[in-house]
Amino acid sequence: MVHRWPRSLHSQVEAVLQGIRSFRQTKTGSDGIHSFGSWKVYRFEAHKFAQFMHDRGRESLLENNAVTEDMAAYLTQKLEYYAASNRSRQTMETVLSALGKLGYAINSYIERHGLQVATLDIEKMRLEFYPRSKIQLPKSSKVFGNRAYPDPVRLIESITDPTFQLQASLQYEGGLRAEGVGAPSNRSLKNPLTAKGLRGTAKDPVTGRLVGVVAATEKGGKETDHYVSLETYSRLEKYILTHHQLESKYCDYVEALNQSAKETGQYAKGRGSHGLKHNFAQERYLECVSHGFSHEQALQQTSLETSHFRMRETLTYTSG
Repeated sequence: MVHRWPRSLHSQVEAVLQGIRSFRQTKTGSDGIHSFGSWKVYRFEAHKFAQFMHDRGRESLLENNAVTEDMAAYLTQKLEYYAASNRSRQTMETVLSALGKLGYAINSYIERHGLQVATLDIEKMRLEFYPRSKIQLPKSSKVFGNRAYPDPVRLIESITDPTFQLQASLQYEGGLRAEGVGAPSNRSLKNPLTAKGLRGTAKDPVTGRLVGVVAATEKGGKETDHYVSLETYSRLEKYILTHHQLESKYCDYVEALNQSAKETGQYAKGRGSHGLKHNFAQERYLECVSHGFSHEQALQQTSLETSHFRMRETLTYTSG
């Protein structure tokens, strides 16, 4: 059978990426793209690179030297632009991850079709940009989005009601949703945090420190483990021992947060309880990176702990 290679660079991007689309496959033993959210991010970045190649007069992703040369030029241009515009390191690392997947997709395509062309060897060049981005770009651009609170610790300390303060602490430290701390926004839903959610202490999977583990049922009935300080975990244990469960009306909890936000000069319409989840995601991502996680690994870990399970959703919390 004669191999038919698309003429357009953008069509070529689609052809190679389709070969590593693995939405219904497990991640073990496969370097494909496993979630729709990641697919959208990587596909978008791949097409931007294809346009860059097109503008330089290139015609094919199978031209090894052209792709390698253009990718180096493209990444250099991106890094210079991000440094000049004070963009975050994570933004650059998203591009690096996307082009890594594109390179893998091209090589997979060559192998799958038995083409007599040289495969790409871009990994060394691509990995050189990670330390360069660490030097030239800040961990965070501090432009994550205005839903995060500027000073969440002071916000929580200003909440006088012990129930609301404990709920806020759990959200900020562990990434729980409001429904996970017993305050679902759906008035017809009851989801108290009970002794069943107390899972004892364990080592934090990121830092290795001893933490308390709180299991909460959130977002479509999925149960997620959240990691909080030993102090907060102890407070939760004592609260449940006394009151049997942690629960409040959502509107009352949000009102307490808004009141504290106004008193501490942090009020902004729409922040509410979800602002604390933004704080958690941003800080957790950076904590993962500081402990040696790659951009993708940090996003994945943060996704799991925020009950998203898809990296694309987490980007709305952490992209700078």
